[in-house]
Amino acid sequence: MSETSPTDPVAETFEAQRDRLRAVAYRMLGSHADAEDVVQEAWLRLSRQDPGTIHNFAGWLTTVVGRISLDVLRSRQAHAEASYGDRPPELVVTVDDGPAPEDDAVLADSVGLAGCCACSTPR
Repeated sequence: MSETSPTDPVAETFEAQRDRLRAVAYRMLGSHADAEDVVQEAWLRLSRQDPGTIHNFAGWLTTVVGRISLDVLRSRQAHAEASYGDRPPELVVTVDDGPAPEDDAVLADSVGLAGCCACSTPR
């Protein structure tokens, strides 16, 4: 007879809230990747917390996700990322006055046919 370990009630509670927490973070951040990162950070903070001190897991997790999301938003402002409305810098196009690729190929073939040394012995 094998004994199975009891499931972790904190992990079960968190998993039951995961989709809702991800939705809260996504609504605040507008990015699925950032929302997932926030939820993972909330899990890490929950794992370091004494579960006996939390009386309302859903409320505690929502608060933590909201605060982490606000931190992410503040970090975005501090880095001053360009918005979609900003125009990209003008690109400068110049004419290439060098030889055309087919001229390079002809030159390479003629060099290949040249002698290997000063005695002009073909390769």
